[in-house]
Amino acid sequence: MNGSEARRRVNDATDRLDLRVILVGRTGLDAALRLDPGIDLARAGTPMEAIGELSSPLSSDSPASTLVIVGVEVQREMAAAGATRLVEFIGGLRTVDPGVRVLRMAGPGTGGGVTIGADLYDGMIEPGASAAAVREMTRARGPIQSVIAEPLQGPRTDEGLEELLAGGAAAPRPNATDERTTGDLVPVTLVLRGQDPQAACVALIRSRLGDPSIEFIAGDAGNASCAPVAWESQCYGHLRSSRTNAALLAPHARWMAAWMRLCDQQSQLRDAAFTDSLTGAKNRRYFDGFLARVLEQAREARRSVTVMVFDIDDFKKYNDKYGHDAGDEILREAVRLMRSVIRPSDCVCRIGGDEFGVIFNEPEGPRQEGSRPPSDVFGLAQRFQQQISAHRFPKLADLAPGTLTISGGLATFPWDGTTPEQLVSRADQLAMQSKRQGKNAITVGPGALRGGR
Repeated sequence: MNGSEARRRVNDATDRLDLRVILVGRTGLDAALRLDPGIDLARAGTPMEAIGELSSPLSSDSPASTLVIVGVEVQREMAAAGATRLVEFIGGLRTVDPGVRVLRMAGPGTGGGVTIGADLYDGMIEPGASAAAVREMTRARGPIQSVIAEPLQGPRTDEGLEELLAGGAAAPRPNATDERTTGDLVPVTLVLRGQDPQAACVALIRSRLGDPSIEFIAGDAGNASCAPVAWESQCYGHLRSSRTNAALLAPHARWMAAWMRLCDQQSQLRDAAFTDSLTGAKNRRYFDGFLARVLEQAREARRSVTVMVFDIDDFKKYNDKYGHDAGDEILREAVRLMRSVIRPSDCVCRIGGDEFGVIFNEPEGPRQEGSRPPSDVFGLAQRFQQQISAHRFPKLADLAPGTLTISGGLATFPWDGTTPEQLVSRADQLAMQSKRQGKNAITVGPGALRGGR
């Protein structure tokens, strides 16, 4: 477990970084950008990987400005999939970092690259551009584009949005020239915030039609006078009104369905960007971000937070002897068993091959008076250790019970460390100590034990 040293080297590098650039696909800019010591350069093969990279800052001192540059081939792939794919991609980036600028590479010799959806990007980079030219694109060049298929025109403001979301005010009824702008501004803001646009859409439709009786009904309304809120094969519900007929409601229902569908896809993008596809656990990107947020909250509330790092003892032996399917089964079952013993507020993440991190977080404090958080967490960890050892893995036949074990370490804020890096490093060290003691052990930091008394 040498991840701590690598993380320290990365954190040391951020002292001189002032710009982060994420290249999506082939851009030809790698060599030029690598020569600039102030640029943190990351590469992503797909749009999904780019969202994941953006959501994983190096540290709290990471560069404030970020550019995402999309190669021509990736542009073509998204264009071939339709405008919705590009909307989802840029929307996903904006969800993670509302200030990110998304640029597209111009095609060699064309000066334009892929033109479909070009107006959704914040600018264009020519092939062979220098680092200085890339840096120039971080300067303001007009408003950042919206993520809807047709870019918003007019002012970009949240004025009245909070009242609308709280139900305290109806959206102003737009005239014929500004209806699209006013209507799209509210749901796009909600989608970018990861919130459900349903209530806001209904409020806007009421305002547009001047009909306060319009309501949304989930499921099948069973009424011919209702307009279905449906996108392709997915029906979210129906719009119903005592004053407006179904024919007049229909175009507004389709508009609402588009936003609900986009909200669903945004949610799927966020989940995929932060989830390990094999085990269903959260991934390393989520682990780093969640731990930083939890520690900040714990610091303000004067609470403790415990981090556990563990791996499967001799995992390679099982993988080699029984095959990768058996190894995959072990990893999936380890996550399932860990989830069966932790609390709803705790989080298990896969942070390496067979290495996992668990964040034990109790936002409301101990549920029982006089309980000792580090000691309670140690009890949970021991239960998991016992379950792994006793569990019968189908693909391992009779070998696993009593022989498959884990080794881990527990470190607790604030006694064993006050930053995410310190806590993970300490948990790594304690896990290594468990290995040296003969494996099948969980070692607790002395700071945590002091805190539990």
